[in-house]
Amino acid sequence: MASTSAADPLLAMEETLDWLKMPHELMANIIRRSDAKEILNSALKVCTTWSRICKDPAMWRIIDMHEPGEACDEDYDLEALTKQAVDLSCGELIDISIQGFGTGDLLHYIVLRSSKLKSLCLKNCDVTGDELSDAVKRVPMLEKLHLSYISIDAYDIEVIGQNCSQLKSFMLNSKEFEPHPQTENDNDALAIANNMPELRHLDLFDSDITNKGLKAILNGCPHLESLDVRMCYNLDLDGSIGKLCMERIKDLKYADDSVDNSWFHYWMHEYDESYESDSD
Repeated sequence: MASTSAADPLLAMEETLDWLKMPHELMANIIRRSDAKEILNSALKVCTTWSRICKDPAMWRIIDMHEPGEACDEDYDLEALTKQAVDLSCGELIDISIQGFGTGDLLHYIVLRSSKLKSLCLKNCDVTGDELSDAVKRVPMLEKLHLSYISIDAYDIEVIGQNCSQLKSFMLNSKEFEPHPQTENDNDALAIANNMPELRHLDLFDSDITNKGLKAILNGCPHLESLDVRMCYNLDLDGSIGKLCMERIKDLKYADDSVDNSWFHYWMHEYDESYESDSD
């Protein structure tokens, strides 16, 4: 028994040494699959080798930071962790997604240190249109901008388009769902049409756009390949505009198409659960 117990620590040490002999690229690939919060709070502190890998700017070219689910007991300072991740990127950040937290100050911090940024996705963040339009002036290489629950207006869209001439993918889901009469408003659509000529992908889920606005977009965005107008009930695609869409757009989602697997579907699921919990 004594010899077995004496052998166990040696075996464990040997396994650890084998792990440390793993090629840097392979180990980095494994660590990268972890949640960004876990990397910063845990993996970075495991050992010298892991710390060196976690501090490599290449690890932080893509950052996905989101609020933990209700089942998570961890209490993270997400803004501080995001700033730490941005700092570790050393200016090499190209893609960042923030969900469920974040302010204009954090956005300002990010763009000041990320001139190579190509993709920015913000969902349910406390960021104003003025703060966003000011931020994009510092990231002229931006190709993808996806906004959900971020309220901006036509002027902000103009500023975004004028400062991000390479923008190819734009999502604007700025409304929080609530029963309301469908109004007609093409201001956002006209701003997109006049200022985002390089768009390939456009998502205007639950927009007040009409056929007039859609026609302007088709004329102003000649490279458009995919278009999502689900829940855009002011549109009538039975006539010439619908025919033009079918001819021009490879991937078209209509107003009445299913919302399964969309942010709206998950939001409504969370809303229903919250409502049932309050009712109890």
